[in-house]
Amino acid sequence: MHLVSDFDGVWTDPRAEADAIRDLMESRLVEVTDLSQERVKTIFSEIEQKFIDNPFNYGWLFEGSITAYAMEDMYGRNHAIAIAIWESRPSFEESALLREAIVKISGDAERFADACFRDGRSKYRETNKSFLVSQSAEVISQLRERGYQMTIVSNSKVTHILDLFDAAEVSLDGFEVIGGARKFNLGFTPSIPETLQWQSAQVSLQRPHYLELLERLKPDAVIGDVFSLDLSVPLYLRNNRSNWRHLRAGLIKQPYTPTWVVNGNAALVAELGLDVLADLTAVPNWLDRLALK
Repeated sequence: MHLVSDFDGVWTDPRAEADAIRDLMESRLVEVTDLSQERVKTIFSEIEQKFIDNPFNYGWLFEGSITAYAMEDMYGRNHAIAIAIWESRPSFEESALLREAIVKISGDAERFADACFRDGRSKYRETNKSFLVSQSAEVISQLRERGYQMTIVSNSKVTHILDLFDAAEVSLDGFEVIGGARKFNLGFTPSIPETLQWQSAQVSLQRPHYLELLERLKPDAVIGDVFSLDLSVPLYLRNNRSNWRHLRAGLIKQPYTPTWVVNGNAALVAELGLDVLADLTAVPNWLDRLALK
């Protein structure tokens, strides 16, 4: 049994760090605009509410196209906020002022979001040392005892992942880590359609680097917390290629998981190959059940 696992949102809870990055975005805009911290926070909150009310209209963009919807991923949410301010969607009385501030700080919205991500993460980790979820050591031990193969496939750097496991004194001996997976990179992949229709969402499948990794690794199971980035391509393969029919996908359900991913139709979702897992601790027993099929 070979498991491909995402990292952030599976082995970590990204919410506090992502919120710290969002706070840095707010602070930098306050510094340049002289708007009050309270007003900028209100604008950010109203933008997030727009994301919730209109889940398919906003997202984390890659070269102008949505690679993940705004509230699927906490880091992607921050990127989507920067884009929403840049495009004045929604519009505020201060929209022009905020856009000018982004130009002064970084040049454009994407560079602003990227710089705040980099600097905010670095600052957050200076004062916060525990990042893996508390059950990580137990789950790693169970996977190892059962003889399951695991490859962590993440957009993060390998060194970032290994450092966090080392800091928690959790050994990854016997498991593989692949960083720089570029799941968010959209490109052209002629062998698969442009999008996957999932419930009420149209999710881009044009993720050539991630597809290449999956075809090389040939996993039996894939887990992740972000449907668009982690699970859309595996589920397409599972439902459209005979040599992938055995694959199951596991969504690690988080407080930020959008309702549209399951949308109350658990039976249909399961038939299409997606199982909803309460948290990381559910993974070993889930794999046990898959191994019996």
